[in-house]
Amino acid sequence: MTNVTVSLDEGVLQRAQADAAREGKSLPEFLAETIERRVGRPVMSQREAMKRFLARPPLHVLDENGKAPTREQMYDDD
Repeated sequence: MTNVTVSLDEGVLQRAQADAAREGKSLPEFLAETIERRVGRPVMSQREAMKRFLARPPLHVLDENGKAPTREQMYDDD
């Protein structure tokens, strides 16, 4: 585990201390868990993301003649 020094606005610090106390945790423990929830989830690899995308049902964007819509047709506000 590595120690980190963080500068916080006084109001943010007070709210974090209050939340930590409500949860029965120390401030460092509370902050570590909060950060872990935010950034601790595993990052999906580009390969896995592409695999999941390609596994989905195809998007049907072509018209009956096999042509894709023009930009104007796609963004027509009428």
